[in-house]
Amino acid sequence: MIRLEQAKADDLETIISIQRASFKAVYDKYHDEYDPYMEDEERIRWKLAERPNSFYYFVKDGEEIVGFLRVQTNDEQTEAWLGTVAILPKYQRKGYGSEGMRLLEKELSTVHQWDLCTVFQEEPMVNFYEKCGYQKTHIKPEQEGMDMVYMTKKIGSK
Repeated sequence: MIRLEQAKADDLETIISIQRASFKAVYDKYHDEYDPYMEDEERIRWKLAERPNSFYYFVKDGEEIVGFLRVQTNDEQTEAWLGTVAILPKYQRKGYGSEGMRLLEKELSTVHQWDLCTVFQEEPMVNFYEKCGYQKTHIKPEQEGMDMVYMTKKIGSK
């Protein structure tokens, strides 16, 4: 059974390991300095343990950690920024990300607007988010050959 479990400060090494494994291929392709693969330990620690309204949720299949989702909410938890969806490569394209996203929306049921950005040229990622109900809002150039697409999903009447 797939479930979410909120990560704690002492899960830092696990989060770093999953994040690097999940984003290495994208980093190797674009060498973007802002890629999650390059995020340093101190910044991840801050987001995990100190940043207000920042949450990491492990996606688990039974007791096996298959990835994590990182979300940043406003104080009222009515809007959220989906900062990272990191599913380990051997578990990608098997439904774990989609189910994790569904469970996250259930966990944070007061959130009515979800936003994110991803690499526009990475069709599988864009298609994944569209499958989860996100719509493209705009595209911004990041570097030659790489653009960021911003996407949003509205839930309910807000």
